[in-house]
Amino acid sequence: MLNFLIFTASTAFSQEPESSSSWGMSGFDTQETRIMVGLTGEFWSDPSIIEVYKASEVFVDLSLRYRFHQHFSVGAQIGLIDLSGNNNKSNLQIIPTVLHANVLFGNDRVEPFIGLGLSMVHFLETAPSTTISGTKVGMDFRSGFRIKTNLVQQQQHPSVQMGPKQMDIEVHVGQRFHQIFGVGAGEGFNLSALRLGVGLNTRF
Repeated sequence: MLNFLIFTASTAFSQEPESSSSWGMSGFDTQETRIMVGLTGEFWSDPSIIEVYKASEVFVDLSLRYRFHQHFSVGAQIGLIDLSGNNNKSNLQIIPTVLHANVLFGNDRVEPFIGLGLSMVHFLETAPSTTISGTKVGMDFRSGFRIKTNLVQQQQHPSVQMGPKQMDIEVHVGQRFHQIFGVGAGEGFNLSALRLGVGLNTRF
């Protein structure tokens, strides 16, 4: 009996320490590249855009992200908006670009997230009497969630690592801020916008 108690105690004290929290070093075991194709709607408040063109537009955008930790990712997003006004005499092109960092929650099936990033929007307006172009720099805030689908079945063989491993439906809402407190107003439009998006996110 004494030998059994000694063996039990030594086994208990010789156990390896528990792994660190997923927010710590163990979280870096998660490494993913993500590509998303989506539809985004922008809603502007600048009277010049609303009066000559329209108050909102839906367009296709592309996102590339890298998840370097279970709870963190970085990425870039770009799209193209083309508007016509004044009976097609005026044209406005907007190219919204975002470089963002995200905090991820949840699990593989449902992944809520929040993100903050640097927004750079290039615009080019061509009118009969003038041409105006420039780039607006601001901030972009977003939040949303991703839901796993069964459109991609992950490979079960451990030696097979190529190809997509999961596909999600993403829904997010965000706000782009330009001319905050009058800083960086410059010339041209105020391109602050409410942004609503949905897309198909593929994980590799």
